[in-house]
Amino acid sequence: MIGVIYDYAYLEHRPPGNHVERPDRVVSIIKAVNGLAPVERPIKDVDEWLLKVHDADYVSKIDQVCSEGYVFIDADTYVSPGTCRAARLAVGAVLRGIDKVLSGEWNAAYAIVRPPGHHVGRNGKALMAPTQGFCIFNNTAVGAVYALEHGAGKVAILDVDAHHGNGTQEIFYSDPRVLYLSLHQDPLTIYPGTGFIDEVGEGYGEGFNVNVPLPPFTADDAYQVALNGIVWPIIEEFKPRLILVSLGFDAHELDGITNLRLSLNTYAEVFRRLRDFIGRVGGVVFVLEGGYNNDVLSRGSVLLMNIMSNKEMEIDEGITRTEPRVLARVNSVIRDVISTQRVYWHLG
Repeated sequence: MIGVIYDYAYLEHRPPGNHVERPDRVVSIIKAVNGLAPVERPIKDVDEWLLKVHDADYVSKIDQVCSEGYVFIDADTYVSPGTCRAARLAVGAVLRGIDKVLSGEWNAAYAIVRPPGHHVGRNGKALMAPTQGFCIFNNTAVGAVYALEHGAGKVAILDVDAHHGNGTQEIFYSDPRVLYLSLHQDPLTIYPGTGFIDEVGEGYGEGFNVNVPLPPFTADDAYQVALNGIVWPIIEEFKPRLILVSLGFDAHELDGITNLRLSLNTYAEVFRRLRDFIGRVGGVVFVLEGGYNNDVLSRGSVLLMNIMSNKEMEIDEGITRTEPRVLARVNSVIRDVISTQRVYWHLG
């Protein structure tokens, strides 16, 4: 059983002008999934957990700018009078979903939240990125810490957003309890410019950070080779108690701000594989990150709800194919990732 966590407060995080990260993103999803699953509200009191991930000075700074009205805190990221409440409830949605899954009441949860979070590190901008990339608090990272302190033991974070989750990587780079795997567009071609193959973690966390940077125009066929050859085997070997998914729909070919070429067929494969993991892990919590085509967001979310409820549905999109020159580069990346990660994991 999958459930949804949502709050209308997410609509109060309003851009001061035209911006791709806007309220209608979640409105389109909620309309599409209405009636497909039970809906719960987020946990409201999250500051204790925020401060386990973010520096107190950073949280205070965000609270201050929220009180100032409509402000851009960097070239990409804005706050409005409703942002602080929305951002705390975005964190609270993930915590609620984890409670539902770890208790066994649900086996999967979908936190339909904004603002997104995976670009935010402990103190805002992460790993020398130029901006916070629309993010305020790292919803998924706070969720991972919450899960660990509620008995999860080990948590895997799978990030399928087209952009590297530099904040999540920074937060858990030396923590062996959290396995972070990210498939993303080549950081030389897109924000935030991080997420290279040799970024494998440090100290006790060495080997628990896995980056798969894919060249622009990577399509379904090549992306699924990366999943099957790298991601699924490592998750199987790690044996997490819980899987958190930073779910970005911006790797879809119709998204306007990235250059990957996935169709919903690949998202369906990701959802099926995660559904199949549920018998061996405590469950899966999906956390909305990017995705800026409302039609893709709504159709992809319906697909998620149905597959996680063991209902198959027809996908009205063909499987995309990677052009030969790009495919050669993808295969080279996959070989390099396997060579790097084979030190830590049993990969073919």
